[in-house]
Amino acid sequence: MATVTDSDLKELKEMITDLKLTQVRMNERLEAIGDILTELKKQTDKQDNRLWVLISGMFLALLGFVIKTSINP
Repeated sequence: MATVTDSDLKELKEMITDLKLTQVRMNERLEAIGDILTELKKQTDKQDNRLWVLISGMFLALLGFVIKTSINP
């Protein structure tokens, strides 16, 4: 039967520690990606609002022009 030496135990401990560090780093990266996606969604919502304001403004200007020209020919 094989015996386990201190160096084997130390190597196993280092491997487990490295694995835990890798998991922590991955979790941090995933959280950062989630934050970035949230920020992108906020920016997209703002752009959508700006687009609708622009379209509404153009429609109202056109409507005003049509009314003005129909009342005062």
